[in-house]
Amino acid sequence: MVAHHAVVTGGASGIGAAVVERFRARGLQVSVFDLGEPTPAGEGVEYYQVDVTDRSAVESALTRAGAQSPAPDVLVTCHGIRGAYVPALELDPEQVRRLFDVHVLGTFLVASAFARPLLAAGRNGSIVTISSTTAYGGWHRQADYGTAKAAVRQLTANLAVEWAPLIRVASVAPGHTRTPMVQDLIDNGYDISATEARTPLGRLCTPDEMARSIEHLALDATYVTGVCLPVDGGWTTVGK
Repeated sequence: MVAHHAVVTGGASGIGAAVVERFRARGLQVSVFDLGEPTPAGEGVEYYQVDVTDRSAVESALTRAGAQSPAPDVLVTCHGIRGAYVPALELDPEQVRRLFDVHVLGTFLVASAFARPLLAAGRNGSIVTISSTTAYGGWHRQADYGTAKAAVRQLTANLAVEWAPLIRVASVAPGHTRTPMVQDLIDNGYDISATEARTPLGRLCTPDEMARSIEHLALDATYVTGVCLPVDGGWTTVGK
């Protein structure tokens, strides 16, 4: 089996943490980039405290990760923050700017710093970004988050074309996923019955199921690039 070294941003919790566990199970070396304080890492996992909107911090962390063997050749950008979930006319422009910085600029900075040494050395690699089902169609109260995630989807397509054939770049668009944050909302009375009823598969996705799709695109789908795969239980296929 080919040795891989994966960088997972936002890998300390939620979908990112599930991706880290999937990669560890496949025998990958993993570098976790996260904004939170470093936590004890498991075997084969290194933790770096990184703000993905800080170019120098991103490049410094990737340089340190790149000093290991093998050098990083897989990237998953699971970092993110929530949108305001308010009507467009009530959005705070500075909050919108911050959201775009994290999701769009952060994805661009990490992907660029990751890809540059691979392209220079003529090495193969893969990147999986995280879009959202809110990047498809129009939604109420998603003028900030949905638009940012649509930009990630477009960025993915552009990078896939520019960096082929060496680096495959694909994206997943998660539907409603039972992350710890969502579970906390449910535990505090949030009713998900309407969401489950609208979803053809009739339930929320688990973080591990989402991570399996990301793992497939990153490691196994070797003739796939430029796509955005909705992992949403059929949500985006429903007409109304």
